[in-house]
Parts: sequence; structure tokens; C-alpha cells
Amino acid sequence: MKHPRFLIVSRPSRPDRSASGAVWRLLGANNRHLGQSEETFRDAAACRAAIEQYQHRLADGRATLCAQGGGGLWLWKLELDGRTVAASARGYRRQRECQYNLARFLAGARAASDAARPGAPLGGAG
Repeated sequence: MKHPRFLIVSRPSRPDRSASGAVWRLLGANNRHLGQSEETFRDAAACRAAIEQYQHRLADGRATLCAQGGGGLWLWKLELDGRTVAASARGYRRQRECQYNLARFLAGARAASDAARPGAPLGGAG
């Protein structure tokens, strides 16, 4: 049986960023994208270390929901120490859907199995 897991994705450098790096995505047991990092890390090792830290500090996080611009979609974000560390992967039409998916993200992040396993493969999406 599959479990939620973190996927580390390498990001090539872009014109609006000074360097390449890595980001993480949390995937549910059904491979649905539950949330993602808001930060870009210098490499996969730094990304793995951040995942471990976030998993241990989820209870300290401050979650907020907000309506997005004129589209009327709801987004969630998770802050630690005043810094946004995770955000919804997409917008939701209803606030209750956004709340539900935030809860799924938090539960998945707590249960994620091989989140920061050394040598875990890097994804290539971006």
C-alpha cells in the first residue's frame, strides 16, 4: 500500500532567479499533488533537511486561507517563524474545499514515509 511522500524536484535556473535549485512537493497515496514548498533550496540535500525540519515542526505552523484575486479561488499557506514554507498546489472554488485540502496536506506531511531518505530520486518536472 502506498503512503504520502515527498518528491524533490530539481529546478533549472531561470532568468528571474539567480541559480538553480530544488523544491519539494507532497504527493498523496494516490499521487495527487497535496502541496509544495514556497522556497527553492540550493540542492536536494538542503531540500531533504528542510523537509525533516518541517515535519518535526508542523504543530508550530500557522495555516492561513485566503481568496485569490478576482478569480474567487481559495488558497492555503503554512508559515513557520513568519516565513511561508508550504502552499496549496492549486486554488479551490470553495473555502471548505481549501480547508479540507489543507487538512489532507498536514496529515500527509505527518505520515510521509521516505520524505528525506538519502539517495531518493529527483523528479524532473518543474
